[in-house]
Amino acid sequence: MKIYEGVVQIQLMVNGETRPVTVRPADTLLYTLRENLGLTGARAGCENGDCGACTVLLDGNPVKSCMVLTVSTEGQDIRTAEGIDDEGLKQAFID
Repeated sequence: MKIYEGVVQIQLMVNGETRPVTVRPADTLLYTLRENLGLTGARAGCENGDCGACTVLLDGNPVKSCMVLTVSTEGQDIRTAEGIDDEGLKQAFID
């Protein structure tokens, strides 16, 4: 992790690919996925952790990406709806 004038440069493992991103320490994973990486499968709903529209898998566990800071996910496996191959699991995300 490198810090430059209020932003942090990190490597994220998203859908099996290592992706370099530059984020603010306060950026949520939801914001980073949508705005920095263009992955829109995680939706912004309530943005307070109630609705679950922003759910992603973090090391295989479902988490609400609006409640997770991006910088805390470095070194973990992030799977979005775009990166899920299992049709049953993909349908569960849709439902």
